[in-house]
Amino acid sequence: MFKKIYIYQIIIALSLLFQVSCTVESGIPTVEEVPFPTPSSVFYKGSYMAYVSHQETYGGVVFKENGIAKDAFQSLADHGANIARLRIDNPPYRSSYTTGFADVDFGSPAKVKIEMQRAKNAGLKTLLTFGYQSMALNDNDRLNGYVAPLKWQSIASDVEKLKDSVYKHTTTVLEDFIKSGLIPEIVAIGNETNQRFLEPNMLESDLPPYSVVRTVKLLNAGTKAVRDINSKYGLNIKIACHIFNASYLKTWLKVHVRNNLDFDILALSHYHGWHSLGDFKNWTEVVSFVKNTYKKEFLIMETAQLFRTGGNDGHVDILGVENIPRGYDNPPNTNTQKKYLKDFGQELFDAGGIGIIYWGGEWVGSNTLIFPDQYGAGSSWENKAFWDFNHNLHDGVNWMNEIIQY
Repeated sequence: MFKKIYIYQIIIALSLLFQVSCTVESGIPTVEEVPFPTPSSVFYKGSYMAYVSHQETYGGVVFKENGIAKDAFQSLADHGANIARLRIDNPPYRSSYTTGFADVDFGSPAKVKIEMQRAKNAGLKTLLTFGYQSMALNDNDRLNGYVAPLKWQSIASDVEKLKDSVYKHTTTVLEDFIKSGLIPEIVAIGNETNQRFLEPNMLESDLPPYSVVRTVKLLNAGTKAVRDINSKYGLNIKIACHIFNASYLKTWLKVHVRNNLDFDILALSHYHGWHSLGDFKNWTEVVSFVKNTYKKEFLIMETAQLFRTGGNDGHVDILGVENIPRGYDNPPNTNTQKKYLKDFGQELFDAGGIGIIYWGGEWVGSNTLIFPDQYGAGSSWENKAFWDFNHNLHDGVNWMNEIIQY
């Protein structure tokens, strides 16, 4: 998730634009020729954990279990998790919005290495997202929601130069991690890349028509970096492509795979209050479609559920009780969160999906800045975290232990 508030304000417009602008622009290989990836022997369960050290260092947060301080990654592992998701963001990590606060550099390679080591120490695998965007930009450097990072804005109209930068950046970061003994289980190329990707810094209304070929070239540059790393070091890092909203899934896969998009795992975000299944009836149908039609594995990379209403800091809160489907306790309690996630994960497992990873399980309320925007310090997600308002682990986290794996 990156700038969720901004993304979901334009989701309806994107839906309409996506339907009319995505045309096939290259040869069409048959999907039957795509080899099916080696099935995963692990059903992944875990959470995004990118903000842990930043909140501890700058927000005065002490993560606790049963009232006693405990490493947050270890708590996650002890309650059924086997993977933590982290994310690489590009500089700058400060802007006019960060004045008076620490740099939001928790997505820098150096800081991500610290979190990867903590995950490894707890026995967790890592899913590493390369978002390829600058975490902190002033408004004049971000005129649309897909803008290339600041250091690449001068070449954003030259897809060949931009492709080379994506490849080199991905390779440099991964090689440094691998040489430090930190090997991600999965690398996601892009974050919620439904449509535009690393665009020039201009108003969306002034951008050229969407090019499937351009996006595929850029995504494939990141994929090639991972494939080359795998070959060089004898590894088997899996590659995910991450989009949001299952209602876009059929169209997105059709136009991008036909243009030779290369990946192993189709990863999806799903928030009940924001997304729909489109013409799918259930998650079993979604998983079956991806596996049987495109020979790809399927992973839920982002989801969330409330464990209570309200917040405990001054930050705006988003995603309220509309996120709770019928049949779950509402007003919510920790069982609402636990049962929803257990049911969701169980359906995915039974259908042949390879996992479900929560978003924002660690984003508790605090006085530190996470997103450099007009809303300031704090969390918009503290009523959906796995730690309560006193930063004590609560029962919602136990969904991971309740999924029955045959």
